[in-house]
Amino acid sequence: MAVNGLSGVVTSTSPGRVETGGVVYVVGRTPVRVVQAEEPFWRELSRGARGEDVVALQELLVAGGYLDAEADGDFGQVTEDAVEAWQEEQGLPGSGSVSLGELVAVPQLPATVTVGEAIRVGGQVSGGEDAVLAPTGERDFVLVVTAEQARLIPAEATVEMSFEDQEWTGVIAGSSVDESGSTVFELTAPGGGSVCGEECGLLPGDEQVTVRSEVVVVPRVEGLSVPAAAVRTHADGSAFVVTEDGQVDVVVAGSGQGIAVVEGEGLVEGLRVLVAGDPAQVPGDGGDETGGG
Repeated sequence: MAVNGLSGVVTSTSPGRVETGGVVYVVGRTPVRVVQAEEPFWRELSRGARGEDVVALQELLVAGGYLDAEADGDFGQVTEDAVEAWQEEQGLPGSGSVSLGELVAVPQLPATVTVGEAIRVGGQVSGGEDAVLAPTGERDFVLVVTAEQARLIPAEATVEMSFEDQEWTGVIAGSSVDESGSTVFELTAPGGGSVCGEECGLLPGDEQVTVRSEVVVVPRVEGLSVPAAAVRTHADGSAFVVTEDGQVDVVVAGSGQGIAVVEGEGLVEGLRVLVAGDPAQVPGDGGDETGGG
């Protein structure tokens, strides 16, 4: 969370996904921009200043093509000239310094940010208000369902989630029951860690965010399908089907409603398989065919 450092009337707001240097709101005619930085901006930045806040400003200027030098944390003449050019391109007076409040620090960018309740168009601000809220690290994902629904969700189920154009998969890492009797499933990424991984910054900075989710109890399987009765087993338990060309070893990827989805070398759509009878008998015209599933 960043704090507003300006006073005046808020003339516009632009919450949402922002890159470094993006404007999130404007007080009077002064835009407030987000900059990737771990520490908050706490002073005016002008010639002679030194520190990590200067490094963050210089990195912004380098990214924008205004500063052709290393971000060394030393606000000298070259940095002052770069700030002046940056300001003039924005249509602002080229003072060469950055007043407190014009920049707010966000730990990770790009990110989806929101503005504080006091930052509304037409509102009067005097400094000290909550200004910008953004994600600060990993986000915890939970799936809350009724007790009846929880009984239908096996431990090996996955949860497909989406937010805007981002898609994530979560797995169940644990569960508990809340005060209302609902079951709360804790979700992690398949390999552990936060479900959103390195894309957590794209979520809004709200304390709680709702994302679209779908529980996948049985993963969707696609491939060549044959009647389940056509799948036979060897003595060692491995599967095979009998085709016009003889026996073909297969792996059953999934089955249901009398159909099996199989994988095997040489299997192609339209190939006839023997459903019943002696496997030594190669099917003729009356055999069944494989199909897409």
